[in-house]
Amino acid sequence: MAFDFDDDDEDHEEQDLLFILPLQKGQMGTNQERQAIERLEDELEAAAQAAGVGEFDGDEYGGGECTLFFCGPDVEQLLAVLRPLVKRSPLGRGAAYVRMIDDGQGGLVQRRTML
Repeated sequence: MAFDFDDDDEDHEEQDLLFILPLQKGQMGTNQERQAIERLEDELEAAAQAAGVGEFDGDEYGGGECTLFFCGPDVEQLLAVLRPLVKRSPLGRGAAYVRMIDDGQGGLVQRRTML
């Protein structure tokens, strides 16, 4: 699945970080699973804000996955704060994160990494 990273800002002041959580039941997950994801979102949002590294920018369900969108001025700092929280959560089993990295030619490419 390809994501449309907002790169209208040529300076790339805000960097995007996505966490992709596999859902256990169906395309949209169960109500219980969605509630658990909501609690995880709240925890991640609070951690990002407390550390001053970024903010939660919403979620998207479909295709048996839930994608959590975050942005901040430094994706590595954002990842350092959020990754351990997602990894320790039962929802993090089989999860991945996606970030934009330098392609070595002055552009950016998506890199998906399993937790």
